Amino acid sequence: MLKFDEAKIRSDIDDVLSLRPQIEAAADAISSEGYESLILLGIGGTYAAGMELEAFMRGHSSIDVRLENAAELPVLGNTRLNEKAVVLVTSVTGNTPEVVHAVDYAHQKGARVAGFIDAQESPLARAMDIQLCANGGAYFKMLLFALRLMYNRGEYPDYEAFYQQASRLGDGVVAVQRAADDAASAFAKAHCDDAMHYVIGGGNLWGAAYSYAMCYMEEMLWMRTKSISAADFFHGTLEIIERDSNVTIYAGEDEARPLTDRVCAFIHKICRNVTVFDTKDYELPGIEAKFRGILSPVVMGAVYARLNVHLEEERKHPMDIRRYYRRLDY
Repeated sequence: MLKFDEAKIRSDIDDVLSLRPQIEAAADAISSEGYESLILLGIGGTYAAGMELEAFMRGHSSIDVRLENAAELPVLGNTRLNEKAVVLVTSVTGNTPEVVHAVDYAHQKGARVAGFIDAQESPLARAMDIQLCANGGAYFKMLLFALRLMYNRGEYPDYEAFYQQASRLGDGVVAVQRAADDAASAFAKAHCDDAMHYVIGGGNLWGAAYSYAMCYMEEMLWMRTKSISAADFFHGTLEIIERDSNVTIYAGEDEARPLTDRVCAFIHKICRNVTVFDTKDYELPGIEAKFRGILSPVVMGAVYARLNVHLEEERKHPMDIRRYYRRLDY
């Protein structure tokens, strides 16, 4: 398989899981000291990871969880951001200007800041009250932190079972990438030069659709896109979908699945150019069905990892090239 690093895939999952003692110690201390709100902070792809987590927590936890864009928070404010708030952030480089500034603002308001940082020697890492360092996916990291907070409130009794089965997740993600490769290659060959891409997702995969369209297709591959929430599709976007429009749907397994199914049931009536990537199509050996909903973003991340590889190949456009991002002052 093209650019397939099985060892790296497994190590990213295992690195995050290895943080369990640190995550639990941090979340237990926060729970013991008391807090009134959890603010998920990010921008771009990390904001999208927050979208995925917030979608889950909204219907499963009594925690007052707020999602904030790092550029907006310091200018719009949030009345819940105070000494009783915990801010949760994740970053690879640890030097994204908007996030660094937002963390400084959160500290000015008296909030505690916990962060997952890949780069230990970075401005953001140094600013953390609680620093957790490991490679791996942003959503998965934040999910583990949130599950411990929920467990401490008696809201996630499957906590131990989840961890036992998550130990097999590295094998599962490898299997998903292998299984998705042919479909990803076919998609890239068929759609690499399409003028416009409509990417639809619902529930905790709305964040995945938003992220893939913006952070990967637009920023890294220079492809024009529009991301659409399955919940909003019937209130605008359906009127501009035509027979040959390129539509990609991310279908997951959380409670919002009926919203995506509704889009799928309708869109084939008006469009012949629809691709559905469905997490149900991919096995996760050793992981029970009850955990597949919260793991849908992890599964879809494995699918679009293969999309990235094949779109990069077909477009002959290395994904690390930028024209403006971090190259010009703005």
